[in-house]
Amino acid sequence: MARRAVPPLSSYSHLTLYLRFCYCLNFLIMDSLHIIRLDRINRDDRRFSVSYPMESPLLLESIAKAGVIQPVLLIIDGPTFTVVTGCRRIEAAMKLGSISVPAIVTDRLSGKDALLCAIHDNLSRGFNAVEKALALSKMVRMGFPLEEVKETMTLLGLKTHEKILRTFIALADSKESLKSFVVSRNLSVTNIEGLMRFDNGEMEQLLSLFTQIHTTEGYLREILKMAALMRLKDGRIDFQGLSGSENAEDLRTKLKHRTFPMLSSLQEQLETLRRRCALPPNMDIKVDPSFEKEYIDIDIRVKNINDVEQALEKLGKVMEDGSLRSMLELTKG
Repeated sequence: MARRAVPPLSSYSHLTLYLRFCYCLNFLIMDSLHIIRLDRINRDDRRFSVSYPMESPLLLESIAKAGVIQPVLLIIDGPTFTVVTGCRRIEAAMKLGSISVPAIVTDRLSGKDALLCAIHDNLSRGFNAVEKALALSKMVRMGFPLEEVKETMTLLGLKTHEKILRTFIALADSKESLKSFVVSRNLSVTNIEGLMRFDNGEMEQLLSLFTQIHTTEGYLREILKMAALMRLKDGRIDFQGLSGSENAEDLRTKLKHRTFPMLSSLQEQLETLRRRCALPPNMDIKVDPSFEKEYIDIDIRVKNINDVEQALEKLGKVMEDGSLRSMLELTKG
């Protein structure tokens, strides 16, 4: 019985790509389900792999208990087989000492179609930033039209700016240390772009600093901006002076002293004044962090008239001892 031709996935618009992927799989399932020995699978050929990291403790635990339930998808490549989907399952099976896996074997997929299958097979579990980078980089290297690459960026939750595409292609080619850091900290696109502005040597030293402390997205963004400014002003980043930071706040403070000496001085004076005021918990005097606004905010939280009277009394004392006037003078530089 003659085989029906599989419509090439790459010949359609990405708007219906998922449906085409499912349609294509219906044809692939017509091929016999095989039990393939692991030593016949070329595990070094990662042309279609978009998984990172390759190790998955949860998957390993699942396969240890139930085996490989979902067949992997392989294409025939001479005497061996190339993996389209299921690289993690195969690696886990190898680690557990298995000698074979269930597989759908086909010779009906082009390289582009195989990559699309790999991408869409993993969409349901979600992609981390490095996996998005791998998918886009492989599409570009296989010669997909730019519009199709951008449509895939949309599917992956990315804006279709060419700058972002360049950043993710660079991430795909980056060192293991950066990839691991990006995934472990679940970095935003903004902070990935911020890191990619530094050369390899600077990046490795920055990563060494960051791996010793916990940093939020906001702290990391600010630290990267100040590190770039230090390099611009001094021609280099003084990593020796930044080493030994106890936490993100300590690292940020060191950078501020180096990059914004006047601002650091103003902040130190402000903190001295705030300590002198000894404000109660229901009062706060706020100054713009950059000292660019010539006013201050006075916040008072009250539950009753007595709270109001106490707050006004405290505010009067702050005015009498000159602390409030000094704070206002700080806002004028």
